[in-house]
Amino acid sequence: MMDKMKHEFKEQLKIKGLVEEIKHNLDYHPFRNNYECPLFMLKVDELMDISTCEDIRNSLSLLNCSADLMIVTAAKDIQQAKDYCYPQAEPIDYSLAGLYHDTVLELTSQQKNEDSYNPQFFHDILYECEPHEFCMKVFTHALYANPKRSGEELHKLHSTLQALPTASFNSIAKVMVKFSYNDLPKEYKSCLLYLAIFSPGQKISRSTLIARWVAEGLTSKEDWPSSMRQANRCFDTLIGRCLVYPADIGTTGNVKSCIVGDPVHGFITAIARKQHIVETRLSHHLARHFSIFNDLQLRSSDRIDKFFQGLYKSSQVSLLKVLDLEGCQCFAGKNQRYLKDICSKMLLLKYLSLRRTDITQLPNEINNLRELEVLDIRQTEIPQHATANILLLKLKRLLAGHIDPSNFGYSGRIPHRIEKMVNMEVLSNVKAQHSHDLKDIGKLWQLRKLGVVIDDKDSHLKNLLKAISDLHECLCSLSITTPIATPHEAELPEVNVPYLKKHPKILESLSIKGTIQKGRLLPLFIKGDNNKLAKITLCQTLLSKDDMEVLAKLPKLRCVRLQHIVCTEHMLNFKGGEFRCLKYLVVEDSDLTNITFEDGSASELEKIVLSISSECSVSGVDCLPKLKELELNSSLCVSLLHDAKQIAKLTLRDTLLEVDALQLLTKKPNIRCLMLLDKSLGGTQNEITLEKDEFLWLNLLVVDCSAITKIVFNSGSAPRLEKIVWSSSTSLSSIDKLPRLKELEFNGDKVPNEVSEAIEKHRNKPSLKHNGPETRNEAKGDEEEDDNDAATFSCWKKQV
Repeated sequence: MMDKMKHEFKEQLKIKGLVEEIKHNLDYHPFRNNYECPLFMLKVDELMDISTCEDIRNSLSLLNCSADLMIVTAAKDIQQAKDYCYPQAEPIDYSLAGLYHDTVLELTSQQKNEDSYNPQFFHDILYECEPHEFCMKVFTHALYANPKRSGEELHKLHSTLQALPTASFNSIAKVMVKFSYNDLPKEYKSCLLYLAIFSPGQKISRSTLIARWVAEGLTSKEDWPSSMRQANRCFDTLIGRCLVYPADIGTTGNVKSCIVGDPVHGFITAIARKQHIVETRLSHHLARHFSIFNDLQLRSSDRIDKFFQGLYKSSQVSLLKVLDLEGCQCFAGKNQRYLKDICSKMLLLKYLSLRRTDITQLPNEINNLRELEVLDIRQTEIPQHATANILLLKLKRLLAGHIDPSNFGYSGRIPHRIEKMVNMEVLSNVKAQHSHDLKDIGKLWQLRKLGVVIDDKDSHLKNLLKAISDLHECLCSLSITTPIATPHEAELPEVNVPYLKKHPKILESLSIKGTIQKGRLLPLFIKGDNNKLAKITLCQTLLSKDDMEVLAKLPKLRCVRLQHIVCTEHMLNFKGGEFRCLKYLVVEDSDLTNITFEDGSASELEKIVLSISSECSVSGVDCLPKLKELELNSSLCVSLLHDAKQIAKLTLRDTLLEVDALQLLTKKPNIRCLMLLDKSLGGTQNEITLEKDEFLWLNLLVVDCSAITKIVFNSGSAPRLEKIVWSSSTSLSSIDKLPRLKELEFNGDKVPNEVSEAIEKHRNKPSLKHNGPETRNEAKGDEEEDDNDAATFSCWKKQV
């Protein structure tokens, strides 16, 4: 008993001594007869018992002041933590699961008064998912799509998670993906399973995927426009539920391409094989070319050439609806006959892509494909005249031409009987041989996108403007190319002709490349009170001061791309209060000497891309409050790096920086993503060493620059770096010292042994994706979108 009393007495003396020491370090207020109010932070590994907490509170009362105590712990028992709150309150949960839990409670707040509502289910499910954010995100986004979940459904999900033999990422992810998948409409499930024919991590174009879904009959609507709308909604739903990732985001905010991650791909592949959507015999490199539910006798080891060699005598291809040969180099020499075989055997084809193939002929037999809805011959060497004889009455999309900014590209001819193809919705990069071809386009009253090349003739301009006038209620996107060089000095007048009697009502995208001697085309389309233009591209044409003033007042303009333009004043001045909706600005090789952003101008601008080949002063970038992304493609733009302090994503190409200049970036407080591309650094041998407290907030690092031979990560550098993408010209050292590293992506032939060893040493065991030369070529072809829309990859952390 005496020993216990002695121990307690000693403890009280210790506490009194601590209290006196604390008082000694506090400021005393004589007029209030007490000390300043301190905040005590107590970090504990495990939650202590209640009596200990009360003893601490009582001890702090000896300070004769109002002291606050904050207890910080990694323990997960929220119920027990409530007992420490004085006065009684909810503890603040700063964990990742807690963040998602707050979001879920907000999403389901309208169900609070229902009998089945039990918020504890949400808490328990999210904490079963820890530490895997992907699983929490899928659950949260599934609730966002459908917040009205029964208690029975949530209880079953929680029980399933608890019953898992191992709480591994793969097992939890499978359960959460299944939870979201089961809630999808039948058609959406089919569209998701369809993605199993592509390789995991492969970039898939939105327009390609949606057209294929419709051609396969996976959407339930009968007519093409309704099917396309439903397919677009399905795509957005899959993105919104995090079942597929956005890869490229266009300048108007639409997701242009997507990627299926490993967890979802594994899940959908298993189901697709059971339902025979994916043939087990075909590997991904073959399956992506054909319709689903095919009965092709091909081995997974076969090449696409094998398929064509026996095509002329095959009876198994007659039911194919989709043939996507993008990137296949199999038509060389005598193999050009393969396309004739296709046109003779696959009479039910609805989708045919020959994009980026080595095809050089388009036979007359193409008109045998009477069910064809999409024909894509972009980036091929098919001669211009070959498209003139196309007559396919059900064709919805004719995608032609080979884009080449140096000479305005290479286009196909407008079909002579285009007026008969009344179902046409997209007519891309076609050239008028005769002026009446342009007039006939005006009869295509379902046409939404038109890309046309005209000669500098009055008859061409007259009939084009008449056609645009006839299509004023349906045309959403318009591209006009004229093969005339840019004027160097004299300002051209506005085109003043009476042929455009009705301005397009819903035109959102406008591209003008080249000039005509009659004057400037731009003013024809940017004037008017009800202008819906969101994106404007000007290339090798003239931009006057008056045009700039009209552009500045367009109410919905989000993207401006100026490529090789001539400005009458050799400057761009963004004045306060103007360009209110502008989010994306591209300036490439124009004759500008000055670009100025006044305070209050372009207040929504998020991304700037500059490729300047002559001396040009850029000022006022620090006045752009929402600027997040900067892409510099010239050594003449480097001075911007000092002003753009708010940048979250920085892309450097052809900037030829010195290593010392690059070191200045390491202290930029907001950089989340850094992309060092070709010639971003000067010289040939550059070793970059990152020291402690450099790149404190960097999440993603992409290196594809032969001048960077090695990157060394010392302890404490890039503490939040989660993903590195690099190529074979650069070696990585000490990546095991990056505490949050989760993903590595290597572009090259063989993964370096040093990296493999570092992965084994790393406590996170980061995943490794290896892109060989063939994979990289596929990705390169996907970069060019259908409307040549610039894309941006979201690479920094976003809110849930």
